[in-house]
Amino acid sequence: MMPFNYSLYFKSFHYSFFKSTGTPGRLSRKRLVLLLFLFFAFPIWNLYIRLGFALDKIFFPSYQIESPDPVFIVGNYRSGSTFFHRLLLRDPQFTCLKAWEIYFAPGLSHRKLLRFILRLSKGIGGPVQRFIRWFDRSLNDIYPMHKTGLMTYEQDSQLFYHIWSSYNLFAIFPFPELAEQFIYYDRDVPDSRREKNFSYYREIIKKHFSLHPGKRYISKNPDFSPAVRTLLEFFPEAKFINLVRPPEKMVPSLVNLWASNWKAYGSPQDPYPLLDTLYEQAHHWYRYPHTVLSQLPPDRYQAVDFNRFVQNPKQVIEGIYEQFGFDLTPEYRDILMAETVAARNYPNNNHYPLNRMGFSEDDLRERFHEDIAQYQFQGPSSKTIAIR
Repeated sequence: MMPFNYSLYFKSFHYSFFKSTGTPGRLSRKRLVLLLFLFFAFPIWNLYIRLGFALDKIFFPSYQIESPDPVFIVGNYRSGSTFFHRLLLRDPQFTCLKAWEIYFAPGLSHRKLLRFILRLSKGIGGPVQRFIRWFDRSLNDIYPMHKTGLMTYEQDSQLFYHIWSSYNLFAIFPFPELAEQFIYYDRDVPDSRREKNFSYYREIIKKHFSLHPGKRYISKNPDFSPAVRTLLEFFPEAKFINLVRPPEKMVPSLVNLWASNWKAYGSPQDPYPLLDTLYEQAHHWYRYPHTVLSQLPPDRYQAVDFNRFVQNPKQVIEGIYEQFGFDLTPEYRDILMAETVAARNYPNNNHYPLNRMGFSEDDLRERFHEDIAQYQFQGPSSKTIAIR
C-alpha cells in the first residue's frame, strides 16, 4: 500500500501560512501563488499515481520479485555524484529511473499508458514530443547546474515526493524544524514510517527491475546518506559508493544550491540563509555514512576521493569495477578514457562569494577537519589541484 505522511503535509502548509516570517519561505506574492498551485495540483497528481499502483495490482499481479541488490551512490550534495552516476549509466549493464518515470510513471500501468500516448502523438506529428523538448529546454534555463530533463537519469529519492516524506521538500518548504528528521533519518524517523517508506521504494525498484532483467540498478541520492542503515535493512546485499569532496569546495557550492532553490520557490531576503542547518547537514552526511558502511567488506563499499575522481575518472571507476567484481568491456573502457580527457580540459568557472556567505576556505577546512580525517585519503589537497 502506498503510504503518505499526512502529518508533514499539513505541517508544511501550516508553517508556510503561519510560521514563515523571517524564513526563506516568507509569504510573498510569488510564494502564495506557488502554495495555492501545490495545494490544488498535488492531490490530483497524487491521485493519478495511486490509481496507477491500484491498476498494477489488477494487470500486473506478479512481476520480478527478487531483490535487485542496487549500487547506492551517497555523499553530500555537490560532490560530483550526478556526473559519477551518469557516467556509470553509460555502461549498458546498469539501469536507473529517468525523470519521467520518477514523476509520472513509477508503476507499470503508468508506463503502459504514457507509452501509448507517445505512440498516438507520434502518429499525428508529435505534439507531445515537441512539448517535452520545449519543457526540457526551459528547465535547463531555470536550473543550469547540470543538464536535466524528463529523459535524463535523476535521483530516485524524488519518488518520496509522492508520499510527502523527503528531505527534498526542504527546497520548497525551508523550515529547519520540519527538515531535521531527514538530516538524521536513521535516528529520528520512526521505525514504522521508515518501514512504510522504504517498502514503497523497494517495490518501485522491483517493478523497474522487472522491465530490465539482467541489469544492475544504480541509484544516486545524497539524501540517502543519513539513511544507509535503513538501506541495508531493505537491500542486505547492496553495494555503496561514498563520494567525498573537500569541504572548502563542497560547502560553498552546497550553500549556493540551496540558496538557488529557495530563490526559485520563494522570495528570501537573506541571499544565503539557514547556514547553521546546512552546516549541520554537511557534518552528519560526511561522518555518518562512513561510520556505518566502513563495516562492510571491501567488495561492497568504497569511499571515493572527489579530487582523484576529477583528475582521473577512468582510474577511479576501473578500481571500483575491480573491487566490486563488475565486468569492464573494451567499449566502456574507451568511454572512460574519453571522459577522462574531457574532465582534464573542463573549465572550472565556479567562484562563490565566500565573504558574503560568512566563511573562508581555511575556516571550512578547520570546521570539517575531523569529518574528513576519518577517510584517510592520501594525496594533494584541493588547493593544489587544477583541472587542465
